[in-house]
Amino acid sequence: MNGKIALRGADGITVTSESDQEVKALLLPFTVVRDARGLVCKEGSAPYSCSVEQLQAAIKKGGAFFATVTIKDGVAVQIEDISEK
Repeated sequence: MNGKIALRGADGITVTSESDQEVKALLLPFTVVRDARGLVCKEGSAPYSCSVEQLQAAIKKGGAFFATVTIKDGVAVQIEDISEK
């Protein structure tokens, strides 16, 4: 699903699509976060990978991020193509 990411509680996010469809998903330690542009993840080389905690911290700082989120059984298993759209 493509859309804007917002934090939901301590361990979750919502993804809101352009058509205003909102989907909730849990963030778990094994959720893969890939950031080709280096907006959230800045260590290593592109595509950058980082932790769920780094993503949460970036969103908490007021970042308005859009991404492609793969959700299976209510869990965000992969977050990629992060942009500030």
